[in-house]
Amino acid sequence: MSSEGIRSLAVAGLSKNAGKTTVLNHLAASLNEEGKPYGFVSIGVDGEERDVWTLKEKPPIVVPKGSLVATAAPLLDGMGGGWELLESTSLVSPLGPVILARSLQGGKMKLAGVTRAEGIREVVLRFLQQGARLVLVDGAYDRKAATSPWITDAAICVVGANLARTLDGVVEKTEEVIRRLTLPETVNPLERLAAETALANNRLVGVRDGAVEILPCSSLLLTEQAQEALAGRVWEAVALPGSLTDRGMHFFMKQNHAPAVILRDPTRCFVSMRVIRRFYRMGGTLSYWKGVRLIAVAINPVSPEGYVFDPKEMKERIADVCHPIPVFDAVRDGIRAIRSSLSGG
Repeated sequence: MSSEGIRSLAVAGLSKNAGKTTVLNHLAASLNEEGKPYGFVSIGVDGEERDVWTLKEKPPIVVPKGSLVATAAPLLDGMGGGWELLESTSLVSPLGPVILARSLQGGKMKLAGVTRAEGIREVVLRFLQQGARLVLVDGAYDRKAATSPWITDAAICVVGANLARTLDGVVEKTEEVIRRLTLPETVNPLERLAAETALANNRLVGVRDGAVEILPCSSLLLTEQAQEALAGRVWEAVALPGSLTDRGMHFFMKQNHAPAVILRDPTRCFVSMRVIRRFYRMGGTLSYWKGVRLIAVAINPVSPEGYVFDPKEMKERIADVCHPIPVFDAVRDGIRAIRSSLSGG
């Protein structure tokens, strides 16, 4: 995929300690060759010296000279000079109020994250107004949220060796996530209208006989209420304002007719591919109002637990299940290969 039109890019790991920070640093080094400022913001807290759960040492985030960062003011207070304050914001992180600053020297950085989607969108907009060519959004602890198409224009997913103890397990779990993440956007006008209406009203919305109908329930978890709303009628499509799980999909699978199901975006989908395939065999479909633009997948064959997979084999096998999405090894492929992947080369 081409990176054309991308102003904000999420870097999200498929598991904790996937190697996301390493990928972020290599991306930053690659982009810095173009000599234009880039923005850095994190959902959560990242750049700490040790993992808060395992206490193992983590690589620091290294921002190039001229970079724009969003972080807690107290963190910059303790770093001495080398920073130009650009703006204060109304956002507050767990470590203090969030400010925007420019790195005058470059170096290691701790990003105290913006925890809400609205805050990330605000920071991205402010960075762009400050002249940033691209804003990198670090997924940090809440990895999946960073890939939301309502927050960032595109995403890179990082597959780490610690996703499973065996390479077969890593490949299987990667395929599951990537296939779910890249299910299509619906192009049906009525289905898109239903999804928009569901979100605006926080209600299930059905499509039947060529018309959109708002239903008197907001979630499939309210099973009895949902059954009453859906029973006895054939629905061409149903749009949900919230998330969908295997349990919710089983509810649709019990209906006389399997409808088209539309979710707001891939971050709302928690249905296993096993159940999705069964649903498709029954004649149903699952799609998104707005899909994720996944431009690349990065691999990290080294686990912090001490085991290592063969880099070449891991890359080849992950590329097989992710095709046609480019796959790269940030450490071994080098900057040129990373830039080629991002530009669709």
